Amino acid sequence: MTEKLQQLEEIIRKYGRVIVGYSGGVDSTLVAFVAHRVLGTNALIILARTETITQEDVELARRIALEHQFNYREIAYNELEIEQYAANPVNRCYFCKQELYARLKVLAEEEKIPFILDGANLDDIGDYRPGRTAAKESSVRSPLIEVSMTKQDVRAAAKFYGLPNADKPAAPCLSSRIPYGTHIDRKSLEQIALAEKFIRGKGFTNVRVRHFQTTAKIEVDASAVGKLKRMNDEVQTHLKDLGYAEVIIDEEGFRSGKLNKGITK
Repeated sequence: MTEKLQQLEEIIRKYGRVIVGYSGGVDSTLVAFVAHRVLGTNALIILARTETITQEDVELARRIALEHQFNYREIAYNELEIEQYAANPVNRCYFCKQELYARLKVLAEEEKIPFILDGANLDDIGDYRPGRTAAKESSVRSPLIEVSMTKQDVRAAAKFYGLPNADKPAAPCLSSRIPYGTHIDRKSLEQIALAEKFIRGKGFTNVRVRHFQTTAKIEVDASAVGKLKRMNDEVQTHLKDLGYAEVIIDEEGFRSGKLNKGITK
């Protein structure tokens, strides 16, 4: 791990001046932290605020940036105004990242910054990640991949540096809860966010509320499904108050990317 961190610091140092796309997740936080550590104000850390990320994640990102005194800015825009994105095709993430990187490239040109970095790690290469295509098209660098850091490596590095989100569960955008081909709107995203916040507040770590229009299908860790079932009446009442007509507990339990099943490259 020490060797990989030395390599990571050296690679980022050689970039000289960078923009880091930052979300408050552990991967991009590690890149932002190391970039700030070795480049100081020559690392511009950018958080993109859109309606598809939760307010809790925004607030966490802000706290970390303030605590470590990042050279930090926020940009805000409406992803649902991107026609291809809102239509929710199987390559939805491509359009999300394409828009983000286009905005970061404009900022990089204005600030005369030669490199844009993301937080992709080695495990992302083996998953269905259409956003990686957008990254390549925009010449975005992925230093964690360059030094062969897996998600496990990233968490270990975050603990080594004392980052507060080292154990933070993965939190993909809220749109990932909506099946491909179903149009994405603000009301659905708000419903999902409120439902997941309620369930997390009951002591669950990994939570997904898969949104099938009027039906919510809840995933929690397999070991916690029994606990969720014991709270079924309370959960049913709350989620139906949010507008769901049917609430189902997924017996299999949480599995990342479940809605990607059957998709091939």
